[in-house]
Amino acid sequence: MILFPYFELAASLFTLLFAFIIFSRHYENRTARFFARFALLAFFASIIEYSARIAFTLELAGAINRVSASLWAFVFPAFAHFCLIFAKKNSFLKSKIALFVLYLPASVLSFLFLFTDLMYKRHDIYHFGIANQPAPFYWLFAINTFVYVLWGILVLLKKSKTSPQATVRSQALFIAVGSFFPAVIGIITDELLPLALGYRPFPPTCIFGIAVMNFVIFLAMRKYALFSISPALAADIIIETMPDALLVTDLEGRIILVNDEAHKFFHVPKEEIFGRHIDKLFEKKEEYIKLYEEVVVKNIEIERFSANLVDPLGEKIPALINANKMKDSLGSTLGVVYIIRDSL
Repeated sequence: MILFPYFELAASLFTLLFAFIIFSRHYENRTARFFARFALLAFFASIIEYSARIAFTLELAGAINRVSASLWAFVFPAFAHFCLIFAKKNSFLKSKIALFVLYLPASVLSFLFLFTDLMYKRHDIYHFGIANQPAPFYWLFAINTFVYVLWGILVLLKKSKTSPQATVRSQALFIAVGSFFPAVIGIITDELLPLALGYRPFPPTCIFGIAVMNFVIFLAMRKYALFSISPALAADIIIETMPDALLVTDLEGRIILVNDEAHKFFHVPKEEIFGRHIDKLFEKKEEYIKLYEEVVVKNIEIERFSANLVDPLGEKIPALINANKMKDSLGSTLGVVYIIRDSL
């Protein structure tokens, strides 16, 4: 009984598992979402290659292998894409040529795998199962793999030296080193040696290499909290743990966000504050109008504005208020943020 294909099956499922874990736990993080897509693509390439390994006939193995190889052509450009997202190379990724640079060569290779006989000479039965024997044009695939893996690793290494955050530097270096070795082993054993020798001296390792790369991401996630703190999550944590009451209103003054400290400050549940017009919390409405005009109309960031507030139960609360505009990424004003503390 040949056990090697079943180890490939286990490694393929391992890759799928990490795609699921990363996406389900960190779907709000762009880098995590793209890594899950990369891992899912690698899983499909791996599981189809496993199917070719145990095919009933060489002809069937060849047909299945065309599909798996066409997917493998995209796996390593997707890895480079993941590295670019991780390193926040947004200027390049938003450019018109980004997708062409990343995926046009893979598209050409995929076409060659699917619709021509230029990439493989034949399929042979080895002690580990059925495998292909590359034709000379397979060098194109080897170059494609090498270039995109190298690109991704260099991007990560640069990030490991230039990022101002120590955690990000550690993450980038860990992923770069952890991805380098399985990728190099795979390029040598699966691509260069079969091309140079005319046969496969070693069983294919690409499925295991991809599984190892996924495992490296998992370790980075566990060891360095990769993906665990997104900007949205960090904002939520800061809002709910800050020692001052925080109110956010729309431009009409309607309260649209309240933190936990606010309900302590105003002595009522947050639900009784949410949706109110904020001027109802001021003892003198003219104080609110003055504050609003300075922030919204005059565009002044206010610090330590003194006013008497009134909670929904009617109790007066002397307060110091910091206030500023809340803007979107384009600079449009969405509302006003108020940070309030007792002045006593």
